[in-house]
Amino acid sequence: MAKKKRFVRKGVYLPMLAVVVILTCIGLVMVFSASYNSIAIRSDTASVFSGVKWQALVAAVGFILIFFMSKLDYHFFAKPRVLTTGFVIAIILLIAVFFCPSVYDAHRWISHKSLPVTFQSSEFAKFIGIIYAAVYTSKNKWWYRSLNDWIRLLLPIGVIGVLIIAEPDLSTTLCYLGAVTIILLVSGMPIRFFVIALCAMAALIPVMIAIKGYQSRRFAAWLHAWDDPKDVGYQVVQSLYAIGDGGLFGVGLGNSKQKITHLPMSDTDYIFAIICEEFGFVGAVIVVLLYVAFAFFGIKIAMEAADKFGAYLAAGITTIIVLQAFVNMGVATNVLPSTGLTLPFISKGASSLLIMLWASGMLLSISAYKKRPDSALKEQK
Repeated sequence: MAKKKRFVRKGVYLPMLAVVVILTCIGLVMVFSASYNSIAIRSDTASVFSGVKWQALVAAVGFILIFFMSKLDYHFFAKPRVLTTGFVIAIILLIAVFFCPSVYDAHRWISHKSLPVTFQSSEFAKFIGIIYAAVYTSKNKWWYRSLNDWIRLLLPIGVIGVLIIAEPDLSTTLCYLGAVTIILLVSGMPIRFFVIALCAMAALIPVMIAIKGYQSRRFAAWLHAWDDPKDVGYQVVQSLYAIGDGGLFGVGLGNSKQKITHLPMSDTDYIFAIICEEFGFVGAVIVVLLYVAFAFFGIKIAMEAADKFGAYLAAGITTIIVLQAFVNMGVATNVLPSTGLTLPFISKGASSLLIMLWASGMLLSISAYKKRPDSALKEQK
């Protein structure tokens, strides 16, 4: 007689799907708006749609991936062979970036002149680390056992973190470690260890500032942007100009002045400033509320997950996406120092968008599975 499954599949959580689709569509509109003027200025022959067509193709592939992932049992990623393969691929990709040309004094992208796009290895690797943390903590009461258990938990997670920070990419490392820490916290880690983890992450910031010159410049720009608005504080000042120009309702879609020649990376790191300029305070609030909704729905999925692995994985995915979003918006408004993080689902970037949609598909898969009533009753007994 076949063994009765502990879980039953139901429909995916549609509000989460709606938020992801809306954010991605906003992203396509804003990438086109932020890029078409600069393309027209640089080239008489290039189509003004060239800046967004690849993003639109990746979004289409990503939506297909979401559909596939939502149908796939998320326990597939907990299988040792699958997880090991993913970890090995992540390490290979993280090492490969050091053999590729540096961009802005960092080795973060796999690129080659024969490839039409670049791939940011850390985007994939950070989610593999989150999956591993969710798998391990759901199967082991690691915080009550030996040092060996701590090593088995933290070594794979730490290897990914060290390779990301070596690129160097402090902001992605902090978001990644923040998501892992949340997984450890919800899985029962004592508060004292949580405080230690937060202190360790905080200690990375001054260390990186002391070691890396560009980190010092970014920190100085954050604190004293208006002291040198044409050099160190240039990006911050131009971003604030864009936000200020937007007012309450904005200057209208496509009418941003800052994106033309003033604000660098207006379609990636500082795309939120363009949203503020073209749609004003109202548009900015709508975008913020969409990420708040993503956080709320992600927490709901985690709380209603069929098992511990699903709950911890949903918590980790939700944390890293929402944390990255608010860091990006914090940079654009000068609440935080410049970091180089994209705005999830919205900023231009093929690897970022594709991996974010892949991770969202896992969230939807978790939302689709519920514990059978008889199985839940047995566990309570």
